[in-house]
This record gives sequence, structure tokens and C-alpha cells, in this order.
Amino acid sequence: RRVISFTMKPTTRPWLLALVTMVAILPQKSYCDVLQQLPMISPYARYRCATFIHHSHSHDSIKPLSLSLMNKKLCTNRFDPPSKVTARQPGATQLAMLQRTSPSPWSPGSWEIMLDFGREESSERNDNSQLSNILGEEWGSNGGRLALSFEIVASAETTNEKSGGESSVQMTWLGGKPTGTVECVSRTRNNDENYCASYINERGQQNVQISSGQWRIEPPLPLLPTYSNILPGQASTLRFYIELATSIKRNSITFPKDQLLLLQSNTFRTQQYSSGVQTLLPYQYYKDISQKQVEEQLNHETGDRRLDGNDILETLGGYKDVAEMVLERDKQRRKWREVEGVLPKLDSTIDTSRKVDINKLLEDEDRWGIWPGDTELMTIERGVILAVVAKEPKQKMGLFPWMQDGSKVEEPVVVGKWSILPIFDE
Repeated sequence: RRVISFTMKPTTRPWLLALVTMVAILPQKSYCDVLQQLPMISPYARYRCATFIHHSHSHDSIKPLSLSLMNKKLCTNRFDPPSKVTARQPGATQLAMLQRTSPSPWSPGSWEIMLDFGREESSERNDNSQLSNILGEEWGSNGGRLALSFEIVASAETTNEKSGGESSVQMTWLGGKPTGTVECVSRTRNNDENYCASYINERGQQNVQISSGQWRIEPPLPLLPTYSNILPGQASTLRFYIELATSIKRNSITFPKDQLLLLQSNTFRTQQYSSGVQTLLPYQYYKDISQKQVEEQLNHETGDRRLDGNDILETLGGYKDVAEMVLERDKQRRKWREVEGVLPKLDSTIDTSRKVDINKLLEDEDRWGIWPGDTELMTIERGVILAVVAKEPKQKMGLFPWMQDGSKVEEPVVVGKWSILPIFDE
């Protein structure tokens, strides 16, 4: 039976028959939407309809919120409706973007890339201790940064050269199967000097030459052990390498000549991105709403009055409810954290409790460009830069130390972030 709980104001009781008729006739989703718009329904009752949410894999299927959330007397707090993905006719901006498809899956694409070298804030996913052990405590100290911006052309051409300098590290980074080349677009100064990028240090403008490298896009893999299959819209991984043919130095950031850099980032084609947003929204919504419920429960002015401590039994009951909410919040946060690293990054200003328009996200012309491999446009998210550094091997004690291999070990270490924007010929 279709049943929905709502509270009517005393002045609106004559509408009861009309509302019951509407409930009997309209589909569940339709009368839910209508009830939320009726002014005669009290605010908390309007948002009881929020106990239904779109399933992450289907626009039409619905499922109830978890029982643990429903049992927390959510009607005492405003419960905003869940995220929905809306579809509409493409506007002029989107049509113009869709016309910028590649004429061929192997057409080259032009991009502007920015390398931002420096120490990143320590977190669970970024441990600066490795950087300090390999490059030293002085590298990147005192907040030192160095940025290089230059244009590249990504093509589907590959080189078959396997020289000694382009063997193990580069091929291992690409899985032994490069699928294209990344080449820097040279600039020319008045003295006919060619260079790719430049930066300013205490000695003035310094020009940098950057050697070309190769790239590969790896398909997504399941997030084991939680998920046995890949998620809808899960990101592919773009990997490529370049070399600094010129040494660079600015404050505490320094790299020698012929420094090998490995770059990696999540990437999405248009359809892949759309599916990824639909997959992410439920995780994002449950994470946000569970945090909001904890904050409202603990609010000093409008929160649970049982926590004031006037009655010990009531206070214990309030603490119990808060503990359950915190556990639920942590569970939803863990689920979100498992998937957020392989799904599209949404702007922090997007409110997941309201309708999210994917078409509007697709209309952002600054993110979509041509990359070989498909006629669909592609977006590349902010990624990490790793520098391959030769490290002295640890000394091993033994009876015959002269028989030990004293060669240095090449080890990659995170040295910054990189971002990229597409370039189209006018």
C-alpha cells in the first residue's frame, strides 16, 4: 500500500479528501514531489518524502533510508530531500561543446599543463616522511613552491626506441604498453633560444627545456575487497612521464638536469563522467546528511534538550542517540571515502540535498578537451607528480661486504601536484 506520513494544520482539514484522492491516483514519486510544494502541509511533514532516494544505478528505482536513520526521530529536524540528477534539453553552450568532438579517435589534442612543485600537507594519503628521507629535510621547507606552465600535444604516435635511459622505470610506469606520446610545444625568445617553460628566481627569468615522453590510459579496476566489480562511471587512470632537460632551482625547490617526472591523474570521458556523478551522489548525500544530523543534535540552542542534564535517565538516552548518530556518520563517511578517490570530484559549493544538474557540469568548457583514444571529449582531474630519485641502498651487514651490490636504487617520491586545461584553436 502507498502510505505517506504527513501532518496537516487545523485550517486545512477540508483538503483531506482531496489529498487522499491524490495519493491514490498519483505515482509514489509524483505525490511526494507535490506534497513538498503544498503550503498547507507543515514543513516537517513535507520532508518526510525525503525518506525515499534514487538508487545510485537507476533514475526510476527508489529505496528507503537505512532503518538506523529512520529510527532517530528525524521529523524533529529538517530533513532535506536527497540528491537527484536532472536531465533537460542541452543549451547553446552545451551544444557548442558537444560539437567539439574529435574527428578521429586518434586525433592529437592540445593542452596547457601546470606543474606545482612543493611539499603537500601531511595526511593519511600523503606522508612527507618519505620525501624527507629521499630529498632531505631542506627540500621544500618554509613553504617553498615552484610552478612551471607550458603547452603539450598528446598524440597517438609511439616510439619503439628502448634505449638504456628509457627502459625499466618508464616502461614499468606505463605497464610496458605506451599508447601515445606527450610532446612539449617550444617557445622562442628574441635570441632564438627555444624553451618550453620559464620561471622567476633570484637570478631573474630562467628558461626550461622539457623532453617528450609517452602516455597510457589504464582502465578502472574493482575496489577490492568491498566491490567485486567496477563502479559505474569509475575513473580511468592517465599516466605519462617527461624529463626536465634543464636543472631548476627556486628557494628550497631544486631538481637536477635530466630529472625524470612521473605524472598520474584520474580521467573521465563525457559519458563516464555523467555515470560517475550519479554513482557518487548517494554516497555524498548520506555523508553530508549524517554529519548535519549530528551537528543539529548537538546544537546548543536548537539541539536535543535531554543533553542539558536535568534528568539523568533522559540525559543517558540522549547520549545513546548521539552515539548512534556518530557511529552512523562514521559508517557513511567510510563508505564515501572508499569511492571518492575513483569518482568525479564535485565542487564544494554543490549542495547534494538539492537537485544536481549534470548538464551544467558538462557545460564547463574549461575542463573538456581532445585526448587520443576516443571521439568523446575528456576531462583530467588534478593529479600527483612523482620524481624518480636515485637513493643509496641500505648497508647490509655480512661476512663478505665487498660482494654486495653497491648500485643506487631509483625510487619515486611525491613532489607536488599538477593540473591541465584544454586548448582549442579559434
